[in-house]
This record gives sequence, structure tokens and C-alpha cells, in this order.
Amino acid sequence: MSDDPITVTPDDTLAHALQLTRTHRTRHLPVVGKDGRLAGILSDRDIRLAMPSPLTVEDAERADFLERTPIAAVMTRKVITVEPTETIENAAKELYRHRIGSLPVVDANGRLLGILTETDILHAFVQILGGTEPSSRIEVALRDQPGELASAMRILGEEHHINIVSIVVPSMLGQTRKTAILHLGTINPRDAVRALEKAGYEVGCPSLEEDLRRQEG
Repeated sequence: MSDDPITVTPDDTLAHALQLTRTHRTRHLPVVGKDGRLAGILSDRDIRLAMPSPLTVEDAERADFLERTPIAAVMTRKVITVEPTETIENAAKELYRHRIGSLPVVDANGRLLGILTETDILHAFVQILGGTEPSSRIEVALRDQPGELASAMRILGEEHHINIVSIVVPSMLGQTRKTAILHLGTINPRDAVRALEKAGYEVGCPSLEEDLRRQEG
């Protein structure tokens, strides 16, 4: 999360908020009361929707509207928030479920500690997937049964000493097999692919679908 977000107060004007969004290139401004507690949130979209249309009023009137309208008049008061101990996965679910672009991070008393944005979530998942270090991506088809993934990992780690940077197994309801997405600590995964295929696994590099297209082509 960003632990020092740009904030506004309910009494600040929309003109001030608009200037902050442009200067700091931010789309979401937490609205904080005098007691430090989160009072709402204001997005650049909220400002645009509140502004009179340029087709109906002059620019001077639009500027006057921004200067005399307090943030409290248009901010969102019912804010979806998270606590600092929340997991990245659950935070991502909240963003997706509510179709929002940020989550203010508050303590048990509602005081603002920071803000978590879509960009923060994306950066975190890139790190989780090992995207910040050299690696190779492969996909392994697994039967949906206990021990299947462990067997594949044993082949790579114990038998062939290939370092596994990250593993993701997406949950796919109703399917009889799963696909494990592996990032391996090598720029040439050929030995890993051969070892898994020799053990009877279906392997794709970088994906099962891509290998299938190459075979069909």
C-alpha cells in the first residue's frame, strides 16, 4: 500500500481536489476528517460527473462551480476499506467484487493508514509470480487428486535440482484436471519439461494452449 496518500478534507473545494489529482497523477483521494478518521473518498470520476457540461455553461461558470463546491457534497461516504493485516488476495477480491479502483487502509478506529490501488495489487502479484527475477514459465496438467502436484515438484526439485520460483494452481470448478503454472529458476526449461513428460505429465512451454496450437499448425 501507499502509506502516505494524498488526502483532502470534506471542506476542501472540488477545485483543490482537481488540482491535486492532476499534480500528483492520482485518481483517488481519501477524505479525512479533523480527527484523522476516514470520512469518504473522492475519485476523478466523481469530479467529472459533478461538473456542469461544457455544452451548457461557460468555462468561467464551471470554474466558479468547482471553487464554491465542497468535497463533502459529492464524495462517496460509504467506503469499502481494508485493515493493514488483510491479504493481497482478499483485497484483490474486494476490488473485483465492488468494481472499484482503490481501497483505503484503516485501523480499528477508522483512522486512515494508507491506500491500496489496482497498481499496488498488480505489482504485488508480479512479485508473487516471480516476475522480478529471471525465470521460465511452464504449465503442467494435473489430475485433480491428492499428491499429484507434490509428485511433480519432487521430480523437479529433488531429482533434477531445478529451483521453483513460484507456483500457481488456478481453481477451476467442474473440471477433472488442473493446470499448475510454474516459474522455474532457469532460462532454459528444456530439462524440466523432458523430466516431467518422461514421468507422464502433459507439459506446455510457455503454456499448454500454445503448445497445442503449434502442434495443430
